[in-house]
Amino acid sequence: MAQAIRQTTFVQSDGTITIKTPQFPQGAKVEVIIILEDNSQTWSAETLAMERLPQLENPSQLITIIEANSEIDENE
Repeated sequence: MAQAIRQTTFVQSDGTITIKTPQFPQGAKVEVIIILEDNSQTWSAETLAMERLPQLENPSQLITIIEANSEIDENE
């Protein structure tokens, strides 16, 4: 029986996409289907960080800690 997982991730500036999951054994053959969301407001965490950089007095303010699988609030 086929297993499926669904993850949302972002394309990084170098064009890479990372999928991490402990659900499948190392070396398992998988099929990956990528669906590009039609939402111009969806930015990667890297892009959001670069947008915030000029607004910061102290570069350590750039660090944001979030829980795993949490959404990034683009309005913060």
